[in-house]
Amino acid sequence: MNSKLVRLAIRCTVALLSVVAMTALLAGHASAGARVWTGTGPRARSIEDVVRDPLNPSRMWAASFGAGVYRSLDNGSTWTAYRTGLVNTYVRSLAVNPHHPDSLFCGTNDGVYSSVDGGVTWSLVRSSTSSVRSITIHPIRTAVIYASTYGAGIFKSLNGGKNWSTINLGLVNTNVRDVELLPSKPDTLFAATGTGGGVHRSFNGGLTWTQVPDTTATLGAAEQIRIDPLNSSRIYVAELDRGVLKSADGGTSWTRINRGLPTLRSRSIAIVDTLRYLGTDGQGVYFTSLNDSIWHAANAGVPSTSIVDALLGSVLGAPVLAGTDGDGLFRTTAPDTHWTQLDGGLLATYGFALTVRPADHVVFDGTGFGDQFWRSTTQGVSWQRANFLFSRDSERGIALDPLLPNTLYLSLYGGGVYRSSDGGVTWDNPDSLSLTLTNKFVRPVVAMPGVSGHLFVGTGIGVFESGDGATTWAPVSNGLPASFSVRSLALVPGAPLRLFAGSDSAGVYRSDTGGNSWAVKTSGLASLFVHAIVVDSSTPLTVYAATDSGVFKSLNAGDSWVPARTGLPGAASVRALIQDPSHPAALFCGVWGAGVFESLDGGASWWPVYAQAGLPSLNVFSLAIDGPLGILYAGTEAGVSEMSGYYTALSVPQSPSNALSLALSAWPNPLAQGPAHVRFTLPGSTRVRVGVFALNGARVRNLVDSTNLTAGTHDAVWDGKDLRGHATAPGLFFVQLETTFGTRTASLVRIRP
Repeated sequence: MNSKLVRLAIRCTVALLSVVAMTALLAGHASAGARVWTGTGPRARSIEDVVRDPLNPSRMWAASFGAGVYRSLDNGSTWTAYRTGLVNTYVRSLAVNPHHPDSLFCGTNDGVYSSVDGGVTWSLVRSSTSSVRSITIHPIRTAVIYASTYGAGIFKSLNGGKNWSTINLGLVNTNVRDVELLPSKPDTLFAATGTGGGVHRSFNGGLTWTQVPDTTATLGAAEQIRIDPLNSSRIYVAELDRGVLKSADGGTSWTRINRGLPTLRSRSIAIVDTLRYLGTDGQGVYFTSLNDSIWHAANAGVPSTSIVDALLGSVLGAPVLAGTDGDGLFRTTAPDTHWTQLDGGLLATYGFALTVRPADHVVFDGTGFGDQFWRSTTQGVSWQRANFLFSRDSERGIALDPLLPNTLYLSLYGGGVYRSSDGGVTWDNPDSLSLTLTNKFVRPVVAMPGVSGHLFVGTGIGVFESGDGATTWAPVSNGLPASFSVRSLALVPGAPLRLFAGSDSAGVYRSDTGGNSWAVKTSGLASLFVHAIVVDSSTPLTVYAATDSGVFKSLNAGDSWVPARTGLPGAASVRALIQDPSHPAALFCGVWGAGVFESLDGGASWWPVYAQAGLPSLNVFSLAIDGPLGILYAGTEAGVSEMSGYYTALSVPQSPSNALSLALSAWPNPLAQGPAHVRFTLPGSTRVRVGVFALNGARVRNLVDSTNLTAGTHDAVWDGKDLRGHATAPGLFFVQLETTFGTRTASLVRIRP
């Protein structure tokens, strides 16, 4: 045995050099964890509004643009997302009942929702085709509620949201961003409307409206109105393009107070005792004192380019909160102007769509739900957000152009397919003129290998094809059901082109004519909700389908399917599935609620990826692999995590007779400190010996010596010590598995910590 190991040592020196080179490469780029999940980025969240419990200031709620409502019970230190009942999670506004704080209302892009349990569950009480920008509750008669919308004017309820009526009589512009009432005279209302409407006023609870008499306040687009709690005659208005307006006589006459502002694009206002805070569009936060003579920058801790959509003030010495568009929520204590970013679960983004550009290892992440498109050149350590992605729709698929390295395509659910020519920094919608993509509810987008600009995209009504880089599209759905909502796409290049399409209710269809005709291929599938389809890179007749009932495998291009889910949780909803491009027998899948699983035998058996608990969330949306660097990426409900070192399990030489069954892996590799983990898979019951050997063939340690172990996966641990219990020196070691089915050997490098 020793002589055999010595001979192996010569060959494995190559493996050692490969491991060392890989380690150097990883160290030179970033620090994805070796067989450990690391990272939760990008960390961002768009916060449109924030409110506080008037009876318990430690409890607050934040309106996120895309992820529902967040609640904190500890003054913003930690947050929990609540979306139950929200059909639309793009939340624009919040209001809390001042006398019964468990009763809340939120305004979304599809209407008004109410909650009676402190914001945990929600129910729709007023639908709207226009986004609800503000909700205002009468301070005394709390059953009276006003909801302003961008396009449909103002709604009013007299019975706590059960019934609503439109109160637009006299409004010049029905793009209403805010409604405020005079605390001392609650039937006196002010409305912030769009360009040409400006500030409106009502003296009868909104039954009739008139523009305020001073045209200074009626020409621009009013964004937000705030009334000074110390003097209700003092009213401030943030205008989108004209700075700040002030009235000292209850809204009759107005003046502009813009001295010191670097921009006139103002978004939000908060009043704290004698201080006024102003949130701007792209220039952060500014403040002024009671005399309103000059504005001063108050951006310490807040990115100066932030768009500040929401400001919440309180009494002097209490926290002031600032909600931003893409940078999350910040807090300061007036009159201090240094801000602290709040996280505690609030900033975590989704990882809906992931892909890696192999040439330079750039990772792309489509987060969706208003959190925009991100790219990382450091293997997930740091992220940069795209510019000029005007659509705020959910991002569901990314495709790389095979010939133009800087050209990317992004599918946005509700917005169509966007294109970037600079590596994801800026984007445009090439179909905006032709409008040939007649259904914008797109999810998967795939590019034809070897051909620039040849794309297929799955929509809510079937498959579309483009041959000119998403500029024009044509349907290729003949034979698909009329309501075939495409969840997954895969293609096999060739002539003719073969396509697979998976839906959310009709299973898998296959086209052998490039999409000109389709046939159903569902025989053997236990679930017809197909989240992902993977065509084997080495054997195109082999196809895998990720379904709500686990993974299924076909050896005849989908004509029949068999379960490939041994080791997966029962009734596993598999949302992501990917094949390692360098090791076709290696598959990874993301199971909703259970994390990431791996198979090294073509789907015959699965087990959780090591250190599963390191994932920020077990709800996995997407997976990507950087084969050259040996990094696996997982897009979850709480961001993107990465793990290196999975290649150690895949580079083990295997004999043809048991290539799909007998396996051995050891990690971390290289090992700096702590134990080495050893995992081996047996095709059947057998005698097993697992040992650690030095480069000269000497046995260093026995790990397993059993007369009979059953089929399946087993684990062992080496603590780095020899047979006498002494710590071993750094160097090259070999872990060897001996069974009646054959022998497997893996190299393991110990380095100085």
